[in-house]
Amino acid sequence: SLELFGRALGGNSGEALRVAAGLAPSLAGIGAAWLCGGRAGLRALVSQALRWRVEPYWYGIALLGPVLLWWIAFAYIAAVRPYSPVDSAGFATFFPLIVSQLALGGGFGEELGWRGFLQSMLERRRSVVSASLAVGVIWALWSAPDFLLPNEGAGGVTRFLLFPGLCIAYSLIFGRVLQATHGSVLIVALLHASMNAAEPTWRAAVPSLSDSSAVSLAHAGRVLVVDDEPL
Repeated sequence: SLELFGRALGGNSGEALRVAAGLAPSLAGIGAAWLCGGRAGLRALVSQALRWRVEPYWYGIALLGPVLLWWIAFAYIAAVRPYSPVDSAGFATFFPLIVSQLALGGGFGEELGWRGFLQSMLERRRSVVSASLAVGVIWALWSAPDFLLPNEGAGGVTRFLLFPGLCIAYSLIFGRVLQATHGSVLIVALLHASMNAAEPTWRAAVPSLSDSSAVSLAHAGRVLVVDDEPL
């Protein structure tokens, strides 16, 4: 992936490639929208990205839901293994991480491509579930090379094997949110950014539970909780 090349190059060129890697799905989505629909296609994509008039509770779900679900998952793990006291200072990183993720990471860096273009295009001939499954598989394949990076590969074999299923599960969740908010990529981007910010926040707040097995269990528990709740 571009990020692998960026890490190898180092310096300003490497950093630029790493930023480009985070924006690649959305840049591809913008280009595809232009090629498939011209200016009308771009206007439709931008309209979805700026669709902010949704029920107010969706902002609460998108911004706070993921970190709350991490703590439900944490409760599952804490019941069967010892843990250190919670460091409340770890939560200070949550909202700054959401901002960075929204701008350059899994928020608008990816969702204009995954949900804004690809999901919407697939739904012309497929159901929401079928389209979400297809996007999840493509998302997992696109993200797989990241496990060659030192920090991303720290989750171990368990997380690597769990990752494709998580991409598909999250894609189903994001697809349902997109449908429920009448195509608001903004809300899905906020949710994606919040999900990405929740894990490092959780690791900082409970260092003793930040090993690979705990993280994998937390991801699985989080998906199970979400899948049990109607959207």
